[in-house]
Amino acid sequence: MIVTQVPGNSTNCAWHKDYTDFGKSYKLFKDNICPILFHSLYPYFLGAVFEAKYGYNEQGDCQVGCPAEKGIDTLVKIRPYNETFGKEIPTDWRDVIHAEVVKVNGPCDYAHKVGDRFFFPTYAKNQNLCPAGLFNLFPFLAIETPSCINKKRLRCPDWKENIYYSI
Repeated sequence: MIVTQVPGNSTNCAWHKDYTDFGKSYKLFKDNICPILFHSLYPYFLGAVFEAKYGYNEQGDCQVGCPAEKGIDTLVKIRPYNETFGKEIPTDWRDVIHAEVVKVNGPCDYAHKVGDRFFFPTYAKNQNLCPAGLFNLFPFLAIETPSCINKKRLRCPDWKENIYYSI
């Protein structure tokens, strides 16, 4: 899926100021992340940017699950850069905000597995659509609901709790 920044508006936005004259197109949901999972993770990623205090463990990680009844469980983490983050993250980047899959509770259309990591793209503003912009556009994107989603039994993002909702 592609979203295009419309040219012609001046801005000081760190993500988009270099593309005001000609616009730019962005491929959404890199790393084959489930769009529904990204939407669930975004508020917690944003909290991590602004030093929110999460209390899942002594490292300050935050537990976030996808809304599928038997969805995947992730931990949102902030860790100093190390070589395990791969080539995508610049070696001089200080803190890497990411989610790591810690448990798979059932089938996943995106085949996420334990150990998968999804990075909040603060390290590559010139390559990515602003995550806040993406979050704002989300209700208008034509996203097919994954088969693992049952609208009669949707899970709270706090996977430590046993709370479900029905639409």
